[in-house]
Amino acid sequence: MYARIVTGMPLSDATGGFKVWRRDALSAIGLDRLFSNGYLFQIETTYRLFRLKEFSIGETSIIFRDRDLGRSKDRISIILEAVWGVIRLRLTGR
Repeated sequence: MYARIVTGMPLSDATGGFKVWRRDALSAIGLDRLFSNGYLFQIETTYRLFRLKEFSIGETSIIFRDRDLGRSKDRISIILEAVWGVIRLRLTGR
């Protein structure tokens, strides 16, 4: 929800882990110019495509079950990157 509010993207989940890309869409967003790591990568690539307006973005719902075993990969650095990175995307467009 945070990414949707800050970026204006009309998506229910910009961090959804399953994405399908057309080759020309990947070329258009400039993968060599990405600044993100971690979860922000999913938001940044989608936001760059959203800003181009020449490609469509669709969503399909998935069921995500809570983890039964193991630990989260989230670290404070990844969380901070996502918080500040989304603001950076909105302010600079890149």
